[in-house]
Amino acid sequence: MHKMTSRTFPSTTSLRCFEASARFLSFTKAAQVLHMTQSAVSKQVIHLEDSLNTTLFDRSLKGLNLTPSGKIFLAEA
Repeated sequence: MHKMTSRTFPSTTSLRCFEASARFLSFTKAAQVLHMTQSAVSKQVIHLEDSLNTTLFDRSLKGLNLTPSGKIFLAEA
């Protein structure tokens, strides 16, 4: 992860999507809790990953797992 400036702060929506996805390890369950679509949650997390220039989740057919960077970011967020 790189140092963030005020111009690169993530949106509160993307932070909420990340936190819920990390809590449930599921974009679908996060979407239900946040009253959003699964696609919208996934896109918000991808946008957050792009702005941080790091991968926060390992995605597989079995579901999501936090990467080491994701675990650190979750603790900070």
